Amino acid sequence: MIRLYLLAVLAFWSCKGVVESPLPIEKQEQVASMDSALHYLNLVDKSILSPKEYTQAARHFVAQDSLIKTKAEYLMKAGLTCMNQEGEYRLYGVNYLILLSNKFPQNEYAPQALLQLALFFDNVLGDSERAMEFLRALIQRYPESVLREDAEGLLNLMSVSETGEIEQVRQWLNTK
Repeated sequence: MIRLYLLAVLAFWSCKGVVESPLPIEKQEQVASMDSALHYLNLVDKSILSPKEYTQAARHFVAQDSLIKTKAEYLMKAGLTCMNQEGEYRLYGVNYLILLSNKFPQNEYAPQALLQLALFFDNVLGDSERAMEFLRALIQRYPESVLREDAEGLLNLMSVSETGEIEQVRQWLNTK
C-alpha cells in the first residue's frame, strides 16, 4: 500500500510540468536577449548570417545596448551590422562606431571605425564634408596606423571631387 501511495505521489509530481523560474518574467526576457546578443556577436564574427539574420542581430544589439557598449569589439561588430541594415538600425551603427572611437581611442578598432564612418557618410549618406572630418581625425589621431595611407588617399580623392574629377574616376571604376 505504501508503494502504491509513493508511486501515485511520484506520478503527480512528474506530471506537474515545468518548474517556474525564480526570476521575474522581465528579467528572464532580459537574460534571453543578452544571450541572443552574445550569440549573434559570435555569428557575425564567423560571417555566416543571412541578410534577415543580420537584421535580427541588429535588433538584439540595440536591445542589449548596455552590453554592446562594454567592449570595443562588440561596438565594432554591432556598429557595422547595424549600419548595413535598412531603416531604423543604421543610426545606432553610426553611434556605436563614434562611441568606439571616443571611448576606446587606443583600441585597434578605433582607426577602422573612423574609416568605416567616413565611407558610410560619403557613400551612403552623401555627406562628403562629414566623411572628410572622420578621415582627418584618423590621420591626426593615428599617424602610425596602416590605415593612414588609405585615409590620406580618400581625403585627396574627396577634395578633388569639388572639381568634378572624382565623378570621372567613379564612373571609370564602375565600368571595370
